[in-house]
Amino acid sequence: MVAFEITVNGERRFVGDGVTAITLAADRVARRKADRVSLHVGIGEPGERQVQYLGADLGPGDEISIRVLRDEETERAVAGPESCSFCGNGVDDIRSLVAGPQVAICDSCLGSFDAVVARGVALPVGASIQEEGDGRCGFCQKGPPEMAGLLVRNGAAVCPECLRACVDMTRDARE
Repeated sequence: MVAFEITVNGERRFVGDGVTAITLAADRVARRKADRVSLHVGIGEPGERQVQYLGADLGPGDEISIRVLRDEETERAVAGPESCSFCGNGVDDIRSLVAGPQVAICDSCLGSFDAVVARGVALPVGASIQEEGDGRCGFCQKGPPEMAGLLVRNGAAVCPECLRACVDMTRDARE
């Protein structure tokens, strides 16, 4: 099976096989009055497809590299997380998983965190909002002060921007 390595600005964001789609999308985010360029990879068999989010923080001057790997390179490659970094549930216990280079988030955690941001619902048990410090979003690597309001649980963090992108991707995959 063909495997790919995808880097953004020299940082490896994906390595693996079973790729069914590599998508680069540009859209307008009305609430921020800004453009968003996002990159995702679809992997897996039909009906079991997973989408891995690789970034929505892309802009002018960013460089994306997609490389087809040889068999021996694929064997040495390290794939992303196979369980939710926020709740610990594995792929057998969840409907969908959006994985980045260091973290993955399941549909249940996405729904919980989205409710916190969108409707002010109470945080899930063990979760917190980090406004300052040295924490970084596991997807885009942004952190305070550049990106305030990281949602943190079990040592994993997601910023509101990446959370929205993950929610959008899972909604698109269901439709």
